[in-house]
Amino acid sequence: MNINTESEIFNKAAEYYDDFRPSYPQNIIDTLIDEANLKSGSKILEIGAGSGKATEQISKKGFNICCIEPGDDLVRKGNEKFKNDTVEFYKGRFEDTDLPAEHFDVVFAAQSFHWIPQPQGFEKCADILKENGYLAILYNMYVTTDCEQDRDLLALSDKHGGFADFVDESKCDERISNIVANIENSKKFSGVKVFKTSWVKDYTAEEYFGFVLTGNKILQKDENEKKIIYNDIVNLANKNNGIIHRPFLCVLYLSEKANY
Repeated sequence: MNINTESEIFNKAAEYYDDFRPSYPQNIIDTLIDEANLKSGSKILEIGAGSGKATEQISKKGFNICCIEPGDDLVRKGNEKFKNDTVEFYKGRFEDTDLPAEHFDVVFAAQSFHWIPQPQGFEKCADILKENGYLAILYNMYVTTDCEQDRDLLALSDKHGGFADFVDESKCDERISNIVANIENSKKFSGVKVFKTSWVKDYTAEEYFGFVLTGNKILQKDENEKKIIYNDIVNLANKNNGIIHRPFLCVLYLSEKANY
Protein backbone atom coordinates (compact mmCIF):
# COMPACT_ATOMS: atom_id res chain seq x y z
CA MET A 1 0.00 0.00 0.00
CA ASN A 2 1.42 3.42 -0.91
CA ILE A 3 1.78 6.29 1.56
CA ASN A 4 -1.12 8.33 0.14
CA THR A 5 -3.56 5.41 0.38
CA GLU A 6 -2.34 4.66 3.89
CA SER A 7 -2.95 8.24 5.04
CA GLU A 8 -6.40 8.34 3.43
CA ILE A 9 -7.44 5.24 5.39
CA PHE A 10 -5.90 6.63 8.56
CA ASN A 11 -7.84 9.86 8.09
CA LYS A 12 -11.07 7.86 8.50
CA ALA A 13 -9.98 7.04 12.06
CA ALA A 14 -9.97 10.70 13.17
CA GLU A 15 -12.52 10.23 15.96
CA TYR A 16 -10.93 7.04 17.24
CA TYR A 17 -7.49 8.64 17.09
CA ASP A 18 -8.47 11.56 19.28
CA ASP A 19 -10.29 9.41 21.82
CA PHE A 20 -8.08 6.33 22.08
CA ARG A 21 -4.53 6.94 20.87
CA PRO A 22 -2.19 7.27 23.85
CA SER A 23 -0.81 10.71 24.64
CA TYR A 24 2.69 11.29 26.01
CA PRO A 25 4.14 11.67 29.52
CA GLN A 26 4.19 15.36 30.40
CA ASN A 27 7.76 15.12 31.70
CA ILE A 28 8.95 14.21 28.19
CA ILE A 29 7.18 17.25 26.75
CA ASP A 30 8.70 19.44 29.48
CA THR A 31 12.14 18.00 28.69
CA LEU A 32 11.72 18.93 25.03
CA ILE A 33 10.76 22.48 25.97
CA ASP A 34 13.66 22.90 28.39
CA GLU A 35 16.37 21.23 26.32
CA ALA A 36 15.42 23.07 23.12
CA ASN A 37 15.32 26.41 24.99
CA LEU A 38 11.79 27.14 23.86
CA LYS A 39 10.16 30.34 25.07
CA SER A 40 6.85 32.11 24.55
CA GLY A 41 6.68 33.02 20.88
CA SER A 42 9.05 30.26 19.72
CA LYS A 43 8.12 28.82 16.32
CA ILE A 44 7.44 25.07 16.05
CA LEU A 45 6.65 23.02 12.95
CA GLU A 46 4.86 19.76 13.78
CA ILE A 47 4.92 16.98 11.18
CA GLY A 48 1.96 14.60 10.96
CA ALA A 49 0.13 16.15 13.89
CA GLY A 50 -2.91 13.90 13.62
CA SER A 51 -5.73 15.42 15.64
CA GLY A 52 -3.27 17.16 17.96
CA LYS A 53 -2.53 14.66 20.74
CA ALA A 54 1.03 15.91 21.30
CA THR A 55 0.15 19.42 20.12
CA GLU A 56 -2.28 19.78 23.00
CA GLN A 57 0.47 19.11 25.54
CA ILE A 58 2.96 21.54 24.04
CA SER A 59 0.52 24.30 23.04
CA LYS A 60 -0.12 25.59 26.56
CA LYS A 61 3.23 27.39 26.72
CA GLY A 62 2.53 30.19 24.25
CA PHE A 63 4.46 28.81 21.29
CA ASN A 64 3.48 29.45 17.66
CA ILE A 65 2.79 25.99 16.22
CA CYS A 66 2.30 25.17 12.55
CA CYS A 67 0.89 21.65 12.15
CA ILE A 68 1.17 19.80 8.83
CA GLU A 69 -1.23 16.86 8.47
CA PRO A 70 -2.39 15.06 5.28
CA GLY A 71 -5.81 13.97 6.58
CA ASP A 72 -8.77 16.31 5.95
CA ASP A 73 -10.76 15.08 8.95
CA LEU A 74 -7.74 15.25 11.23
CA VAL A 75 -6.98 18.82 10.10
CA ARG A 76 -10.60 19.78 10.73
CA LYS A 77 -10.53 18.23 14.18
CA GLY A 78 -7.23 19.91 15.00
CA ASN A 79 -8.48 23.36 14.01
CA GLU A 80 -11.69 22.81 16.00
CA LYS A 81 -9.67 21.87 19.05
CA PHE A 82 -7.25 24.80 18.89
CA LYS A 83 -9.34 27.89 18.29
CA ASN A 84 -6.59 30.43 18.86
CA ASP A 85 -3.96 32.34 16.93
CA THR A 86 -0.95 30.34 18.07
CA VAL A 87 -1.84 26.88 16.66
CA GLU A 88 -2.85 26.29 13.05
CA PHE A 89 -3.40 23.03 11.16
CA TYR A 90 -2.68 22.85 7.43
CA LYS A 91 -3.48 20.00 5.05
CA GLY A 92 -0.51 18.54 3.24
CA ARG A 93 2.44 16.19 3.33
CA PHE A 94 5.55 17.63 4.92
CA GLU A 95 7.78 16.72 1.99
CA ASP A 96 5.45 18.49 -0.47
CA THR A 97 4.67 21.61 1.57
CA ASP A 98 6.40 24.91 0.78
CA LEU A 99 7.89 26.16 4.05
CA PRO A 100 10.13 29.16 4.80
CA ALA A 101 13.87 28.58 5.19
CA GLU A 102 15.56 29.06 8.58
CA HIS A 103 12.23 29.96 10.17
CA PHE A 104 11.50 27.43 12.94
CA ASP A 105 13.10 26.90 16.34
CA VAL A 106 12.00 23.25 16.48
CA VAL A 107 10.74 20.72 13.96
CA PHE A 108 8.71 18.20 15.92
CA ALA A 109 7.28 14.81 14.92
CA ALA A 110 5.31 12.60 17.31
CA GLN A 111 4.71 9.06 16.07
CA SER A 112 5.09 10.19 12.45
CA PHE A 113 8.69 10.66 11.33
CA HIS A 114 8.96 7.18 9.80
CA TRP A 115 6.47 8.23 7.10
CA ILE A 116 8.83 10.87 5.65
CA PRO A 117 10.94 9.87 2.62
CA GLN A 118 14.66 10.05 3.34
CA PRO A 119 17.16 11.62 2.91
CA GLN A 120 14.89 14.45 1.74
CA GLY A 121 13.14 14.56 5.11
CA PHE A 122 16.26 15.27 7.15
CA GLU A 123 17.46 17.77 4.53
CA LYS A 124 14.19 19.70 4.58
CA CYS A 125 14.06 19.72 8.39
CA ALA A 126 17.55 21.24 8.47
CA ASP A 127 16.65 23.79 5.77
CA ILE A 128 13.64 25.20 7.63
CA LEU A 129 15.31 25.30 11.05
CA LYS A 130 17.05 28.37 12.35
CA GLU A 131 20.72 28.19 13.26
CA ASN A 132 20.91 26.18 16.51
CA GLY A 133 17.37 24.89 15.95
CA TYR A 134 16.35 21.38 16.99
CA LEU A 135 14.83 18.29 15.45
CA ALA A 136 12.63 16.52 18.01
CA ILE A 137 11.34 13.03 17.21
CA LEU A 138 8.97 11.41 19.69
CA TYR A 139 7.69 7.84 19.82
CA ASN A 140 5.57 5.76 22.16
CA MET A 141 6.96 2.24 21.84
CA TYR A 142 4.28 -0.42 22.30
CA VAL A 143 6.26 -2.67 24.61
CA THR A 144 5.44 -6.33 25.14
CA THR A 145 6.72 -8.32 28.10
CA ASP A 146 6.89 -12.02 28.89
CA CYS A 147 3.54 -12.25 30.66
CA GLU A 148 0.42 -14.22 29.82
CA GLN A 149 -1.71 -11.26 28.77
CA ASP A 150 0.96 -9.94 26.43
CA ARG A 151 1.48 -13.36 24.89
CA ASP A 152 -2.26 -13.65 24.34
CA LEU A 153 -2.43 -10.13 22.92
CA LEU A 154 0.37 -10.84 20.46
CA ALA A 155 -1.41 -14.02 19.35
CA LEU A 156 -4.61 -12.04 18.74
CA SER A 157 -2.69 -9.35 16.87
CA ASP A 158 -1.05 -11.93 14.63
CA LYS A 159 -4.40 -13.66 14.05
CA HIS A 160 -6.02 -10.45 12.82
CA GLY A 161 -3.13 -8.92 10.87
CA GLY A 162 -1.54 -6.59 13.41
CA PHE A 163 -2.94 -4.25 16.07
CA ALA A 164 0.19 -2.10 16.50
CA ASP A 165 3.95 -2.01 16.03
CA PHE A 166 4.71 -4.07 19.13
CA VAL A 167 8.31 -4.18 20.39
CA ASP A 168 9.60 -6.89 22.71
CA GLU A 169 11.18 -5.19 25.74
CA SER A 170 14.49 -6.93 24.95
CA LYS A 171 14.54 -5.18 21.55
CA CYS A 172 13.83 -1.62 22.72
CA ASP A 173 17.48 -0.56 22.97
CA GLU A 174 18.16 -1.92 19.49
CA ARG A 175 15.23 0.08 18.05
CA ILE A 176 16.46 3.23 19.79
CA SER A 177 20.02 2.75 18.53
CA ASN A 178 18.77 2.36 14.95
CA ILE A 179 16.84 5.65 15.10
CA VAL A 180 19.84 7.46 16.60
CA ALA A 181 22.05 6.07 13.83
CA ASN A 182 19.63 7.28 11.14
CA ILE A 183 19.69 10.81 12.57
CA GLU A 184 23.48 10.86 12.86
CA ASN A 185 24.00 9.37 9.39
CA SER A 186 21.94 12.18 7.84
CA LYS A 187 24.89 14.53 8.59
CA LYS A 188 22.29 17.27 9.08
CA PHE A 189 22.05 16.98 12.87
CA SER A 190 24.54 16.43 15.66
CA GLY A 191 24.71 15.31 19.27
CA VAL A 192 21.55 13.20 19.48
CA LYS A 193 20.18 13.20 23.03
CA VAL A 194 17.80 10.41 24.05
CA PHE A 195 15.28 10.77 26.87
CA LYS A 196 13.13 7.83 27.98
CA THR A 197 10.09 7.42 30.22
CA SER A 198 8.27 4.17 30.96
CA TRP A 199 4.55 4.44 31.64
CA VAL A 200 1.44 2.28 31.59
CA LYS A 201 -2.19 2.61 30.56
CA ASP A 202 -5.09 0.36 31.49
CA TYR A 203 -7.80 -0.04 28.86
CA THR A 204 -11.27 -1.51 29.05
CA ALA A 205 -12.09 -3.85 26.16
CA GLU A 206 -14.11 -1.08 24.47
CA GLU A 207 -11.25 1.39 24.85
CA TYR A 208 -8.66 -1.01 23.50
CA PHE A 209 -10.87 -1.87 20.54
CA GLY A 210 -11.07 1.89 19.87
CA PHE A 211 -7.28 2.03 19.93
CA VAL A 212 -7.07 -0.94 17.56
CA LEU A 213 -9.34 0.89 15.11
CA THR A 214 -6.73 3.67 14.79
CA GLY A 215 -4.58 1.20 12.87
CA ASN A 216 -5.08 1.04 9.10
CA LYS A 217 -4.90 -2.76 8.91
CA ILE A 218 -7.91 -3.14 11.20
CA LEU A 219 -9.84 -0.07 10.09
CA GLN A 220 -10.18 -1.34 6.52
CA LYS A 221 -11.61 -4.72 7.54
CA ASP A 222 -15.31 -5.41 7.05
CA GLU A 223 -17.80 -5.10 9.88
CA ASN A 224 -18.01 -8.85 10.49
CA GLU A 225 -14.25 -9.10 10.91
CA LYS A 226 -14.27 -6.13 13.27
CA LYS A 227 -16.98 -7.81 15.37
CA ILE A 228 -14.82 -10.94 15.69
CA ILE A 229 -11.84 -8.80 16.76
CA TYR A 230 -13.98 -6.97 19.31
CA ASN A 231 -15.22 -10.25 20.80
CA ASP A 232 -11.67 -11.59 21.00
CA ILE A 233 -10.55 -8.44 22.83
CA VAL A 234 -13.48 -8.71 25.25
CA ASN A 235 -12.56 -12.32 26.01
CA LEU A 236 -8.94 -11.33 26.60
CA ALA A 237 -9.94 -8.48 28.94
CA ASN A 238 -12.34 -10.77 30.84
CA LYS A 239 -9.39 -13.02 31.73
CA ASN A 240 -7.87 -9.99 33.49
CA ASN A 241 -10.78 -8.44 35.42
CA GLY A 242 -11.97 -6.52 32.38
CA ILE A 243 -8.65 -4.72 31.85
CA ILE A 244 -5.98 -4.79 29.15
CA HIS A 245 -2.79 -3.53 30.76
CA ARG A 246 -0.38 -1.89 28.32
CA PRO A 247 3.18 -0.76 29.05
CA PHE A 248 4.76 1.97 26.92
CA LEU A 249 8.24 3.36 26.57
CA CYS A 250 8.14 6.97 25.45
CA VAL A 251 11.37 8.06 23.75
CA LEU A 252 12.40 11.58 22.74
CA TYR A 253 15.25 12.00 20.26
CA LEU A 254 16.54 15.57 20.33
CA SER A 255 19.27 16.78 17.99
CA GLU A 256 20.62 20.20 17.11
CA LYS A 257 20.95 21.37 13.52
CA ALA A 258 24.52 20.81 12.39
CA ASN A 259 26.49 23.95 11.50
CA TYR A 260 28.80 22.79 8.72
